[in-house]
Amino acid sequence: MLNGGGSAHPEMPPLKTFGSQSGFQGGVHAATATMGAVLAQARDGEGQHIDVSIQEVLASQLELTFEYWPYMKMIATRLGRKPIQPMEALECKDGWIYACCVEEHQWRGVVETMGNPDWANEEIFSDRFKRAENWEALELFLKEYLSEHTVLEVYKAVQQRRVPFAPVSTMGDLINSEHLKARGFFVEITQPQAGTHKYPGAPLKYGATPWAIRLPAPVLGQHNEEIYGRRLGLPQEKIAELKQAGVI
Repeated sequence: MLNGGGSAHPEMPPLKTFGSQSGFQGGVHAATATMGAVLAQARDGEGQHIDVSIQEVLASQLELTFEYWPYMKMIATRLGRKPIQPMEALECKDGWIYACCVEEHQWRGVVETMGNPDWANEEIFSDRFKRAENWEALELFLKEYLSEHTVLEVYKAVQQRRVPFAPVSTMGDLINSEHLKARGFFVEITQPQAGTHKYPGAPLKYGATPWAIRLPAPVLGQHNEEIYGRRLGLPQEKIAELKQAGVI
């Protein structure tokens, strides 16, 4: 859960994050821990018990929501001013980009990308905390620059200066991403009923055992003979009887 609106907006209740994050993150950490234990067993010849706490997994992933308190005694809320800026989604000429300047050298990279405008030397923008305090003014300058450039132009320019901006991509953007094309991530699969479409491939690559999608999703009843007949040993008469009764 995310905290509510704080003292400024007490009417705003806590907000649940999207999906079942406890299950997702707990499962990922359990799988990773299991693989570590498997490798240790292969090395040492002994297995071990693994205890994964979902609550502790989530507590370890709170990012700035956690860091606000020990460092600044600030409770992160759903609404309110961010203590560091820029960390916002901003609109470019043809879409949106997420601007992230946590470190001062990153901000300098952005300023260089924009051609070192005079306003960037103002005292009110001299460090990340002052940029947050004066975000309304800074946002206007950034929006003016971004409105004249495409997402790809900005992304490539700041990437060369090692600034972690990221395009806010639609699915259409991702499918046409040059990076994902070069990686061979999306694959075309032909399914008898659905036709030929692009699907996500594997997000990882094995050097010795390449991964590939070999078969499309089966149609209804496609493997009845294999499962009921060869694996479960049902005679053809029984399978025909089940089909006739609408069971399979």
